[in-house]
Amino acid sequence: MEKIEQKSKLVLGTVQLGLAYGVNNQHGKPAEEEAFSILDTAFAGEINTFDTASAYGDAEEVLGRWLKARSLAEKVRIISKLKPHILNEYPDGTKGSDVIRSEIEKSLDRLGIGQLDGYLFHSPHYIYLSHLVAGMRKAKEEGLTRNIGVSIYDEDEALQAAELVVDYIQIPYNVFDQRLDKTNFFEIAKRNNVTVFARSPFLQGLLLMDVNRIPSHLGHARQFVSEFAAVSNKLGVSRAALSLLFSYNHSHLDHIVFGVDTADQLKEDLAIISNPPAIAREAVSDLKERFQNINRSIVLPSLWAKVK
Repeated sequence: MEKIEQKSKLVLGTVQLGLAYGVNNQHGKPAEEEAFSILDTAFAGEINTFDTASAYGDAEEVLGRWLKARSLAEKVRIISKLKPHILNEYPDGTKGSDVIRSEIEKSLDRLGIGQLDGYLFHSPHYIYLSHLVAGMRKAKEEGLTRNIGVSIYDEDEALQAAELVVDYIQIPYNVFDQRLDKTNFFEIAKRNNVTVFARSPFLQGLLLMDVNRIPSHLGHARQFVSEFAAVSNKLGVSRAALSLLFSYNHSHLDHIVFGVDTADQLKEDLAIISNPPAIAREAVSDLKERFQNINRSIVLPSLWAKVK
């Protein structure tokens, strides 16, 4: 097998390729031609690592067809995830290792590759189930995946995962969601050689929205989005640049997982990283200070639909 280059710091998330995803998504799920254009743009922009999941509609299949069409199966890294609540789909008593092996093999088949770079629990509470953790470790020993880990949502999950000494932990982190900065998560992760992936730098697009387009169930977020927009205007720097660089320049984040709806959006994001606007250190400090205590009902998209 050809040696794959080191993982790119930017990791392209592919949920948008399989689902109409994101509160600010005005394009819906892209047609396959546009999806391939997005993936081509990413690879041309030196992104060689892609984040996907069996729960992302047909994202794995789309990614797999692109890998085959471009003959890139040996040149990229793919991270996928165990379907949420997958145990409910197997007979009682099925071994955790058998569930995980079966699900990884399904993902590998859809992707058309022989090994994953990473495989994560998509249901973070699975990290508390020792037989499933053992099953993940066995899958790694068998060579189905190079690394194992978990995608978390809450602080306690992150701390538990870091102590388990998994390889990868994917966390939410952005201007509005700085919860883990208030814990010793990053210290534990570093001590245990855990690679940290930060997703949602744009908070599913909420940070970039026209305030007047924010839906009523997120009305309590408007004042913060307005304040963020005001900071952006004052600095003369786009909200997209502020959002992306806020995460990208965090000293404890190894990789940034982000998604786009179009190839043009991706080109803009790549331009931000390749030629970042001059942002004073005080501006980052200001953002940290202003938005360090945002309510969980804003920073956790899983709660958005429940807000009345």
